[in-house]
Amino acid sequence: MSAFKYGVACSLNDVSTTAPIILRGPIEQLCEQAKKIGYDGLEIQLANPLQYDWKHIKEVCGAYGLDLITFATGRELGENGLCLLSDDASVRRAAIDRLKEHIDCAEIAGCQVIVGSMRKNVPDWSQSDKYLGYHREAIIELADYAKDKGVRIWVENILSYISNFLNTMRQVQDFVVSLPCDNVGVHLDTYSMNMEDNDIAGSYRYCAKNLEYVHFSDTARLYPGGGNVDFKTHMRCLKEIGYQGYITTECVPLPTAYDCADLGLKYMKAMEQIVDIELGASRFA
Repeated sequence: MSAFKYGVACSLNDVSTTAPIILRGPIEQLCEQAKKIGYDGLEIQLANPLQYDWKHIKEVCGAYGLDLITFATGRELGENGLCLLSDDASVRRAAIDRLKEHIDCAEIAGCQVIVGSMRKNVPDWSQSDKYLGYHREAIIELADYAKDKGVRIWVENILSYISNFLNTMRQVQDFVVSLPCDNVGVHLDTYSMNMEDNDIAGSYRYCAKNLEYVHFSDTARLYPGGGNVDFKTHMRCLKEIGYQGYITTECVPLPTAYDCADLGLKYMKAMEQIVDIELGASRFA
């Protein structure tokens, strides 16, 4: 199988170094750094997408030979308070409308859209049908809006202390296949899987058909290889299920942004090579 493609989480403006975003700056700077290190594409984590010229951004990425992979939308919750499960109907509507802006911009940029932490929490489980209904209805509306624009919606597994539902990969897979939509995919994050999924290999097999995007980050949100996550197992599982999408590093920029991006990519490529060697050797055992 051909080598995986690798992406790096970026922001077009300066944000806190506690955020799991590695590179920050104008698009020309992001592309120059990512290309120099050896990445294949960029994930843009952003709020208020209409402030940017996405045609220009796409052209710059193309000039550097880089893909614009996806928009991550969680900053809309943290910075603008937009939540898909709010008790306030006007907030829910504003959240959906803002995500439609992301979809409009993604159509221009030629990328996809992640819907993850904007779901936040079910605030009252005695009314779970109501709140889970809000989320389901929002994803269906967004998927329907995105379909004719050629944009896919990726639903992410999130730690239970950040969002109290859709925490495991099996839960995300079950949710995605329950939808009457064919442009919604599963997005996994190793940081969340490390705490929420008890059977890593089984989880990969369970969601293999719908798995479309992967985040790699180590314990403490460090770069791959900087903590205790068994990335060899993750790499092997991705190879065995025939995954063809991007693996993107989503980490805090330590010890520096450049070192984080560089060391993480070197580690992932080395681990992929080790898995390829082992899988090749197993054919002769």
